[in-house]
Amino acid sequence: MSTITSETPGVLIVGAGPTGLTAALTLAKNGVPVRIIDKRSTFGTEQRGAGIHPRTLELFNYLDVLPDVWEKGIPFSPFQHYKLPGGVEPLGKPYWPVDPATPTPSIPWINPWLIGQCHTEAILRKHLATYGYEVELNTEFRSLEQSPDHVTVTTAKGEDGTEAITSASYRWVIAADGGRSALRKQLGIPFEGQQLPDRMVLGEMQLSGLDREHWHRWNDWGERIRPTVVFRPTETEDRFWFMVGGNVNYEKIISNRDALVETIRDCIERKDLQFGELYYVLEYKPSVRMVDRLSEGRVFLAGDAAHIHSPAGGQGLNTSVQDAFNLSWKLALVERGVAQTSLLYSYSAERLPVIKRMIQETRRIFELTMQSKARPEGMAPWGKSEGLRQLGVNYRSSPILVDERHADGAQQETYDAYGIGLGALGGVGLRAGDRAPDAPGLVDVTEAGSEVKTRSLFGIFRPVYHTVLMFGEDSTAASEVMDGLKAYPAQLLRVVTIHPQQGPVTAGVVTDITADFALRDGHGHAYTGYGCSPEVFSVVVVRPDGVVGAIVLGAKGVQKYFDRVFDAFQ
Repeated sequence: MSTITSETPGVLIVGAGPTGLTAALTLAKNGVPVRIIDKRSTFGTEQRGAGIHPRTLELFNYLDVLPDVWEKGIPFSPFQHYKLPGGVEPLGKPYWPVDPATPTPSIPWINPWLIGQCHTEAILRKHLATYGYEVELNTEFRSLEQSPDHVTVTTAKGEDGTEAITSASYRWVIAADGGRSALRKQLGIPFEGQQLPDRMVLGEMQLSGLDREHWHRWNDWGERIRPTVVFRPTETEDRFWFMVGGNVNYEKIISNRDALVETIRDCIERKDLQFGELYYVLEYKPSVRMVDRLSEGRVFLAGDAAHIHSPAGGQGLNTSVQDAFNLSWKLALVERGVAQTSLLYSYSAERLPVIKRMIQETRRIFELTMQSKARPEGMAPWGKSEGLRQLGVNYRSSPILVDERHADGAQQETYDAYGIGLGALGGVGLRAGDRAPDAPGLVDVTEAGSEVKTRSLFGIFRPVYHTVLMFGEDSTAASEVMDGLKAYPAQLLRVVTIHPQQGPVTAGVVTDITADFALRDGHGHAYTGYGCSPEVFSVVVVRPDGVVGAIVLGAKGVQKYFDRVFDAFQ
């Protein structure tokens, strides 16, 4: 029987898409050895999941991959529809699929960024390689057997036309192997839902004659006699992603490039466009399905292995990355021996309500987008859903949170896991379980009170530690918090004292409390964003995933939260 040895990583990740790679990188940053396998023979080259929404941009910032994403991607563009017949004259003004709001100090990135999934994966692999990990291609999951303290997994590696069958044991397995997940099927976890009636053809081709400042869409807005065609720019100057749907001969246009181009021309009636090389084409039949639980024993489901849905709203990759991030920081604490396995129960408790709400919203958007009588003005409501940005996604009902500011039981009230209608709350509306807002313009303060440089909270939050933010000038209360924190692993904590914008910094606070950062709230954004007052000492604990874990008034509240995390709740 296979056993875990010192050479065997504690975590096996099956599937090297954005979900698996995010999990692997988060674990690697936490010093947790991983093995990541994928049954593909080569890495993907398709666009797919190209819209990176603001909340995912924040997580990529914590993972230190955001500069590469900015460099490789392009700004998101508004949709432009065209009148038919003719296909040239715009039908109304361009519209945005997300609210084009203005960035604020607490929300630095407000609109999505376009980058093909193949490029996102390449960036994540590059960063993973800096920790010494590479994806094992041609390696397929075959079977697993669970024991109380480990999982024995059998894999088949293809090489030179032969298969090498091996078994190894791991303490944990993450199933990130997509909508047809072999692990989910073997575990017997139901994948309830249905296939949607619509079909479409997706691909990427060379195209000249269209501007790169818009998505472009043609259809007759009638009884679907004419197909629907959509083109959008990609990161490559002369390449456009496309979608063709509706009344077309799917088998013919998938197998014949000329037939595909002829179908597109017949629909859009544009004679000025030049179609070049076709890079790939595939048929897509959207389905809506999700699991009823995200784990079975020591195996966890994440991403498409746990939920599939229409591409409307671009929530798939973003939701999957957040699955991986939520799970991995908790798994890292367990693997490092500082948390009990019961902490991992909160993964399903936190993510399942979000997934369920996401599927409801994407279904609504898909039906609105694809229905035959929908016109651009009729599609405006889905452009007003701030939920698409995922900044309001929250875990307010999580069992591991502590919120003394809202200790009246309101935390258990009916709430929207996507925060639709709430936005990305800050100030006194901020609750444990919400996204932690940014705060720029924080000024480093030395013992003498001189100012050296400015920071932002998003420059401090990282997936390898909890960040303890102390507000107010009560040095006694702050000392009590610091004394209490000695009971927990120092390397997994970062302590930040945030002093008010106005008034001198209390010398005793800076010199007597060994915080990692002593900061003055230079522009007042931190106190405003976190709903804190200089007159009332308070502590906000931000989890490794950038979520508020606790809002408390002193050392006892801090202890209550960390006892739930490091000792895990009962």
